Amino acid sequence: MITLRKFYLAPANVHSLVLIHAFPLTSSMWKAAASVISEHAPSYNIILVDFPGFGNSPVLQSWTIAEGVVELRNTLHREGIVEPVIGGLSMGGYAALAYYRLYPNEVKALILSNTKASADDDKGKSGREEFAKDVEARGLEAVYEKNLPKLVSESSKKNNPDLMPTLKSWIADIQPSSIAAGSRALALRDESSDLLETISCPTLLITGEDDVLIKDELMQDMAAKIKGSKFISFMKSGHLTAVEYPEKWGSVVSSFLNVL
Repeated sequence: MITLRKFYLAPANVHSLVLIHAFPLTSSMWKAAASVISEHAPSYNIILVDFPGFGNSPVLQSWTIAEGVVELRNTLHREGIVEPVIGGLSMGGYAALAYYRLYPNEVKALILSNTKASADDDKGKSGREEFAKDVEARGLEAVYEKNLPKLVSESSKKNNPDLMPTLKSWIADIQPSSIAAGSRALALRDESSDLLETISCPTLLITGEDDVLIKDELMQDMAAKIKGSKFISFMKSGHLTAVEYPEKWGSVVSSFLNVL
């Protein structure tokens, strides 16, 4: 159902950082940021996750984030990874919260980037279903038209002209049916707002001040509810902070990891 990509293996093989991708991308989105982390926090293995139908994971017509998290935990245990740092951006953040809900005593720390704790309301679920049906009908053009423009800030589009073509090429490798199934999985995710005040592990929250999908203020409110958490907002960044500013994202995460 899910696949793991061992991006970097630390010499001591003691600590592990597990990163879960955003929608509708794959673990490829982490390459630049993960390279920075491997240099600045070299004591951590870096494990990248692909959910069903993304990257090398098999296509499934129906799945849930909770199911993916259970398989992720079991797969990590088979690899001898029992207390990882779990990080994710957007959909990956939803999964990180789901992982903590199920296995709070098995999480060393959390990294929540451009994500939120609340589940979709009826309007949000309806929008996800409409998007899924549009992708099934029109293919990836629906993704390029409706989703792609919202992923990064206008500043990033202007100052990094290669960014949008790169994102488009990543999406092009994903089957429309997988994106439709992913949209439905997002609609079915559990509510996690009640979880925030119970989180006891070190937690880092990262967002972009120009994120149009999940507002900066929403993540500030999340951080205020997580005792002892650290909150950072990137200027001139949109939803994909780790892709728009991989050097900065990787450096911030490395500093967090090195004091755990």
